[in-house]
Amino acid sequence: MSLSLHIDFNGNCQQAFEFYAANLQGKIGTMLQVKDSPLAQQESSEWQDKIVHANINIHNIELAGADVKPKQYHKPRGFYLLLGLTSESAVKDIYNKLAEHGEVILPPQKTFWSPCYAIVTDRFAVPWKLNCS
Repeated sequence: MSLSLHIDFNGNCQQAFEFYAANLQGKIGTMLQVKDSPLAQQESSEWQDKIVHANINIHNIELAGADVKPKQYHKPRGFYLLLGLTSESAVKDIYNKLAEHGEVILPPQKTFWSPCYAIVTDRFAVPWKLNCS
């Protein structure tokens, strides 16, 4: 048995996973576009380059994702991806990358449980908590 997270994206799944691979040391496994799937004949030409299924491994945790049509898309809410890091500088570095064109909820700061903790929603609308442990 395994457990992974699946995130719906608003047409930018490929860009998100490429960003996570470059900035979170992730390794993309699958990046299946609509045009390369059995759905190709059913979809319009502007939807052919969208992602029907992707997965990425970030430090032994799998994230899966796909693009959904605008009418089906809802901004993620009710959860955060919690990224545990080993230093304050790592929290600040990743925070800066995720915060660019994103939404800052809580800038990096000391808390009673962590020397450096931050909350940010990235440019792809994915919510993150960063914790130095």
